[in-house]
Amino acid sequence: MTPDIFLKDTHNILRWVVLLTCAWALLRLWSGVKGNSEWTKSDRMCGLVFTSFLNLQVLLGIILYAISPVTKAAMANFGAAMKDPYLRFFAVEHPTAMLLAAIIAQIGYSRAKRATTDRSRFLTSAIAYTISALLIVLSIPWPLSFLKYGRPLFPALGN
Repeated sequence: MTPDIFLKDTHNILRWVVLLTCAWALLRLWSGVKGNSEWTKSDRMCGLVFTSFLNLQVLLGIILYAISPVTKAAMANFGAAMKDPYLRFFAVEHPTAMLLAAIIAQIGYSRAKRATTDRSRFLTSAIAYTISALLIVLSIPWPLSFLKYGRPLFPALGN
């Protein structure tokens, strides 16, 4: 197995961890907003876990970006790559959206830590994580037939 394939498979597996921790954080935080709850260490922890896994995912993505043959092909002729939906997605759209998602989630986490009321902690982080989640879900190369850049859900398993 080549390093880029190993990294791509690891990146794919970690995608599911990011999505699960994001769902956990969103459920907790929006419940806190609706229930007018008291902010607890567990609420902070769910945000920390989500942002930590998301940051790890972005780091793996940056390394993958640097060694991927797909990225190298796109950089060899960037103008032509912008006309190719597959190359454009993996060279520009996917990394840009995922980096933005991580930045927005991190801003939400940091602002929630500094917020002065429980409600503002819940609301700040819930809104930021929701925006981050939307960017993540919209930028994953789902295996849909109409997407020219779709990939299998679990490529490490051979499907």
